[in-house]
Amino acid sequence: MARIMKQNYGPKPLTKSQAKGLTFDYKDPEGLKRFMTERGNIIPRERTGLANKQQRRLAREVKRARHLALLPFVTTLQ
Repeated sequence: MARIMKQNYGPKPLTKSQAKGLTFDYKDPEGLKRFMTERGNIIPRERTGLANKQQRRLAREVKRARHLALLPFVTTLQ
């Protein structure tokens, strides 16, 4: 039986050295958008390459930015 290879779309995961120096801040929405899809969802850590602790910090900062209207909750595509 032949294996079907699934194509990997999206950004490459970060290496450990790249992920180590990351800091997340709700006042920097452009930096947070790197870890969000076009529709406004947070990209899972399997695709971003972040550690569990970093992913929780990212989610907290994105939620803070959304609450202060620096980031949209949902983006409508047309």
